[in-house]
Amino acid sequence: MGNYDFHYNEAGPYGAVVRLLSDAELGGRVVLDLGCGVGAVAEPLRERGAEYVGVDVDEESVAKLAARGFEAHVVDLARPDLREALEAVLAGRPLGAVLGLDVLEHVVEPKAVVEALAELSAAHQDVELVVSVPNVGHVDLARQLLMGRWEMTESGLLDRTHVRFFTERTLTRMMTGAGWYEAAREDFRLGRSDQNIAGHPLFETKANLGGLLDRVRFGVDDFGTVNQFVRRYHRGVRRRTEEPVPAQPFVSIVVRTRGVRTHTLVDVLCCLGAQTDLDFEVLLVVHDSTKAEGVRRLVDTFEGNVTHRVRVIPCDGGTRSRPANVGLRAATGEYVVFLDDDDLVTADWVENIKAGATAAPGTVVRWWAAEQRRSWADESAVATHAATGPLTPQYTTAFDLVRHLRQNETPFHCFAVPRVLVELGLAFDETLTVCEDWGFLLHAASICGVHDTNAVTSIYSKWTEKSSSHEVVADEWLAMRSLVQVKLDAHPLLLPPGSVRVLDGVQERVEIAEQRVAALEAELAATREASDNAHRALYELRASTSWKVSAPVRMAGAAARKLRKRQ
Repeated sequence: MGNYDFHYNEAGPYGAVVRLLSDAELGGRVVLDLGCGVGAVAEPLRERGAEYVGVDVDEESVAKLAARGFEAHVVDLARPDLREALEAVLAGRPLGAVLGLDVLEHVVEPKAVVEALAELSAAHQDVELVVSVPNVGHVDLARQLLMGRWEMTESGLLDRTHVRFFTERTLTRMMTGAGWYEAAREDFRLGRSDQNIAGHPLFETKANLGGLLDRVRFGVDDFGTVNQFVRRYHRGVRRRTEEPVPAQPFVSIVVRTRGVRTHTLVDVLCCLGAQTDLDFEVLLVVHDSTKAEGVRRLVDTFEGNVTHRVRVIPCDGGTRSRPANVGLRAATGEYVVFLDDDDLVTADWVENIKAGATAAPGTVVRWWAAEQRRSWADESAVATHAATGPLTPQYTTAFDLVRHLRQNETPFHCFAVPRVLVELGLAFDETLTVCEDWGFLLHAASICGVHDTNAVTSIYSKWTEKSSSHEVVADEWLAMRSLVQVKLDAHPLLLPPGSVRVLDGVQERVEIAEQRVAALEAELAATREASDNAHRALYELRASTSWKVSAPVRMAGAAARKLRKRQ
């Protein structure tokens, strides 16, 4: 699309306004256009049978609109008796719709305006409210702020006459708080707004910096290229905009289960009940809603320090990522950590996570795990499962993002992420059937960095049979691993400090290996050449006349050698 146009244009925001009212009953009813300016939508709305009435504080604009044959009045939207003033303009006529196009951002108290409109519409049937306001959350303004710029202009996103600024969230909060609920939208998008600087690496999506910023901005919501919010609302009950803040636990523990391995789930809940730090909630996501009630009954068998912390959440469909995402979205803690229903943790597990988050706030907190082989017993055994091997320090190396790009070295229950990453669009990839934890960790680690606590507080159970890992064939693991890398390759990737030396070391080893291979290949080629020359010379000798003539002599010599051996 082109630049923002203050005159009517079917492809612009004013065209969107008219389309949003296309199914409204406007025939013979007044459409009040607040802050009407040039009255850009006056003719299109009159053609649809509406009685267009313009309202503006600017007397010149009102006079020009009247000269075009439209009713217009001078009204200041900031006046405390706005509802009464607009009722006087209506003069008893039925109201069909109110327009607030490019006006709310010019009013010091826009909420007072929409509240007055809610009161005004209460006396009329099916009143529509359509507003159009600029989006201060446009990605181009984020780019400008990163350069330390917030420069007002004659028009556009930072029009010098704007006194209030809106994002999608603040607009929705204001409207619902005044009793207006969205019925339809046709937002006006501009990939390059008036704040865009063509050719600048911050503004070009193919540049690493611009691409990285896009990934962050568009991970949050889909409004990064919206230039104008164009929304239609209907009246309802006012919603409270300041809800009481619930007590926030330090960590939300998301436990995935299919409700089948109840004996190992009991072990997991016992581990959580034994924690030295109880500042947590448990989101037990049952990936089969038919098993949810049984899991709830199992939880109820535990003491209060476990049961009152557990929320059982049913979940159906999707891959292994689905229950992880359900738990992630339901989490309220400062950090989120994940367990499967056969993962074991030590009593100081939560305490260790909190210590790591305190030492390095905002990072991914990571710890170590010991591996233990386990097997399922037959039906005659007392215990359903048992350890069949010692604890071995299998996962006890510091985190290295470069190394992790090739192979995951962190079990699912060995890292916790800040929950605010959800607001940046962090989620598990539900197209992955396996490796979902690896892709999730790489994304989070690239954004936050990783702090290792260097403490072994988890036990990774390596089952000999009957585990979900045994249900996945090798080809599927390889395919999902490749898919994770392909998706990572689609965006710029932040590397932590120290990565340059690591990559330099890797490249050095590759170069040394390549040199050795080249030397061995040259040596092999020389050997092959010498061998070929020898074979060629032998062939030529055997094919020569002298070789044929001397054949009787060689035969006599051979016979003589045999005779001497017999003696």
